[in-house]
Amino acid sequence: MSASLTPPWPGFAAYNVSKAALDKLIDSMRGEHPSVGFTRIIVGDCGGGEGDSMTEFIAGWDREYAGEVHQIWAQRGYTAGTMLDVAELLRVVDVVLQCGGNIPSVAVTPRQLAST
Repeated sequence: MSASLTPPWPGFAAYNVSKAALDKLIDSMRGEHPSVGFTRIIVGDCGGGEGDSMTEFIAGWDREYAGEVHQIWAQRGYTAGTMLDVAELLRVVDVVLQCGGNIPSVAVTPRQLAST
């Protein structure tokens, strides 16, 4: 999300740079291998699955700092306020792989929680 759909998120400089590099890698691979259908999948707020499928995204973060930047992300509307179900993400990936067409990019994000 922070490398493709929103301005860079505070606290994510290294992450943003790594995702920007992956974006360029996909673009380069498309140029070098035009017969392969490379798809960029942009994944929104998702905690992964259970056990080995659980994300380690926040492992090692300073919790106090994470709380500070999370408030900024929420104020700017970068987070949905809920997590994408990993089964839904897998369903979308399966559709992309099975469709037989060319899908250059797809974003899979949770629906925004309704304001109360």
